[in-house]
Amino acid sequence: MLCRSRRMPVRWMPLGILLTGCVAVGQPQPVIGVTADTRVSTERARPAARTVVGPDLRAAELRGCWLTHYAFQNKTDAQLRAIAQNILAGHMNTVYVCVYGGGTVHWPSKAYQAAGGTWASPNFDAVRRLVRIFHEEGLKVGAFFEYGMALGPAGHPIAVAHPEWLARDIHGDPVTGENGGFVFLSPGHPDAMNLLVSMIRELAENYSFDDIQLDRFRWGRKTTGREYGYETATADLYRAAYGTDPPTNVNNSRWVEFREGLVNQAVQQCYEAVKAANPEIAVSSAPVGSYGITQHMQRWSAWVEGGYMDLVMPQMYVTSLSAFINEFNTQVAQAPDHLDKLAVGYRASEDDDYLVVTDQLNYARGQGIPHGGLWVYHQYTSQIAIQDEIDYLPQPGQSWELPAGNPFVSDRAVQLVVDNLDGATAYQEAGTWINSAQPDYFQFDSRVIAGGDAGYARFRTATPKTGRYDVYVWYTASSNRNDQTEYTVWHGNGSSTVYLDQRSNGGRWVHLGRWPFWAGPITHRVRVSNAGSGPGEYTSSDAMKLVLSGYALGEVNGDNRVTAADYALAGDCWTGPGAGPVSGICEAMDFDDDTDVDLADFARFQEVLIP
Repeated sequence: MLCRSRRMPVRWMPLGILLTGCVAVGQPQPVIGVTADTRVSTERARPAARTVVGPDLRAAELRGCWLTHYAFQNKTDAQLRAIAQNILAGHMNTVYVCVYGGGTVHWPSKAYQAAGGTWASPNFDAVRRLVRIFHEEGLKVGAFFEYGMALGPAGHPIAVAHPEWLARDIHGDPVTGENGGFVFLSPGHPDAMNLLVSMIRELAENYSFDDIQLDRFRWGRKTTGREYGYETATADLYRAAYGTDPPTNVNNSRWVEFREGLVNQAVQQCYEAVKAANPEIAVSSAPVGSYGITQHMQRWSAWVEGGYMDLVMPQMYVTSLSAFINEFNTQVAQAPDHLDKLAVGYRASEDDDYLVVTDQLNYARGQGIPHGGLWVYHQYTSQIAIQDEIDYLPQPGQSWELPAGNPFVSDRAVQLVVDNLDGATAYQEAGTWINSAQPDYFQFDSRVIAGGDAGYARFRTATPKTGRYDVYVWYTASSNRNDQTEYTVWHGNGSSTVYLDQRSNGGRWVHLGRWPFWAGPITHRVRVSNAGSGPGEYTSSDAMKLVLSGYALGEVNGDNRVTAADYALAGDCWTGPGAGPVSGICEAMDFDDDTDVDLADFARFQEVLIP
């Protein structure tokens, strides 16, 4: 109905929502032709019907555990799924999987390799497998960046290749008293910190993590702490700031504050790298206990007060309630205005310590801090260390009796990556494709096809949410590449064709555009073709990525469901045809992506509405 008034703009005013007993029948997304001359299909795909679920009655609590690389190495898919189900049986909702630990990385990190490090496996990405399986089993998944600024023993290949990157004491010794003699990267050396930022960026850009957790972002300790920072890079920074050499007194207040500031800067750089890649990914940290402040110059309060940390989970690893209360109160006092970002890391690594952990949990919960994680899902003896907590904490009357959902992560953190090695269900080729010799591939290799004979490659994936997705591709660049490479994107409004010059900008994610996609099963999403290329030109195919951009369509309040509550919040969004552009939450109501919200969008909204 149109309403005209001198004081009000002309706009569409829906009369209301009709809640019926069923959701509109959804039709599957059509299969669109994949011949070389395909350009645009005008047939619109329809959103799939949504599963009706009741209100979310879970407690808003992070309940997590850490999973070491020792626990997931050499496990079958079935064994990993059993681990996930065991964690869920303990009413936990989040698992932090070790991605960087044991002196190596468990994903094919180009940055780590370029610095001199070696991967845990030269041809297998354990991280992709873990994220996929644990998500499929219903867990939120965090990347546990365990080693942080620690490299490992002094003979670590990066330490040997770059001795100038190491933190050193006043005698020039990089060897700490930690873990039998670990060495640490200096937060004062820009190249060393660029390595960590690049590794963090890879995790944020290339994997669908809900959270990336920083550990060991601090200085090392030899005996009493604060001994490190006398390496050339940090000493030069101090001289530039104060015009004098660093004090010999390691506890000099200005010297301590300066070194704390370098750690803070590194944390902030990593936080910003994650948010630039995907602002929906949470960033957390697991600093050591209160001695982290007094000995390791790890002042986490600056991170939350500075706005570059979403969650802090200090390792309050003590074995009695009285010691826990002291440690807890010390941590709470660090940032009393930001207790909403505080969780507790509990030491639960003994076979039968659930009574101690229960007392500690109940104390923290009584003080208004219900969030926490258990160290550790690991088999030290005949049973998993936290198996007693898994068995007893969810029992009637116990701390985790009711299920809970992690409130720090976003259901909008949807990132779908398909690689050319993901198998025929996800990646398909037609024509004569061969492996490329170029080194800037996505993971382990890339594919090319010569011009002359028609060929294409298709990337396929399911889309779990209806929404606008940014679409990216990865290819290897070379002077003999196709300068008019044809990409076809199948989306909710049909299909679109984009052309890229593959002679440049390879070895990274290249943005094709942003389109609406309906939630639905696996099907073709992107095709790359060698159409129009000559015999001496090669077309590259490597990887594709879809990233949910902002709001899922129809889902305004972030509860992962489309209900009348979303309609109520979007009541001012209905503009009528041609009255856009819309922004903010109103983007969630522009189903047909035509920059306005009109009756056509209202009809689409009703189709995905949960009664």
